[in-house]
Amino acid sequence: MLRLISTIILSALVLATVWFLPLFPFQIVILVATGVGLWEYASLIFQNKGPRFFTLFLGLVFASLMTWFPSREILLIGLLSIVFATFLWGMKNRSPLDMGAVILGVCYLALTLPFWSWLKGLGKEWVLLVLLPACLTDTFGFLVGKSIGRHKLAEVISPNKTWEGFFGGLCGGVFGLWLATQLFFQGRIYFWNQSWWHLIIIGASISIVAALGDLFESLIKRSAGVKDASHLIPGHGGALDRLDALIFVPSFFYFLLWYTGAP
Repeated sequence: MLRLISTIILSALVLATVWFLPLFPFQIVILVATGVGLWEYASLIFQNKGPRFFTLFLGLVFASLMTWFPSREILLIGLLSIVFATFLWGMKNRSPLDMGAVILGVCYLALTLPFWSWLKGLGKEWVLLVLLPACLTDTFGFLVGKSIGRHKLAEVISPNKTWEGFFGGLCGGVFGLWLATQLFFQGRIYFWNQSWWHLIIIGASISIVAALGDLFESLIKRSAGVKDASHLIPGHGGALDRLDALIFVPSFFYFLLWYTGAP
């Protein structure tokens, strides 16, 4: 019951944030979510506060640059700068594993979540066009996996994930994209001529990327030997446990838009 109540409240807050907030406060929300995710990640990986604070600081610097100077060039510069800055930080008494963990965490969150702000800059409809299929992937996958899941998908990483749940998530992603086009785009996706197989391909692609984000976060938790990233959200765990399916999809969809020349 606690999980259900938390889910309803979170869903309402997310939809209200996307629909009603102007761009600047929306960007602040994304930065705060990025900061919380970075801290949870660093707390899972590092025992000492020094590397945790450095990961948080470096991540927020580049997340801010990504947010307020949105361009593909800043993404490339940011990637190279993160590697160089971490190398300078690690030159004294830091192992290559620590340096690699910092780079992974910053790239994992600070160079991905700001793409939600990039999509918001195109219009709130574009955010929801990605958000609905990603969230319904998670929901359908959970419901189908719980109901009829038998065949393990990646038992070493996440013992509860099943192939049945994965294909249920695919159906959720396709349905979510169709629903978003009906609600916000008058039944059309503007960057392609409308047809049923376009919906299937795009929805399934978003679903697969969302599922990979979920598995990636599960791998991090499994490496740290914990079930939840934190206890921030009652019944759900931490911010990363709720963000996992939403981390990779905005960048994937943005570059899909860029490749197709839309909007």
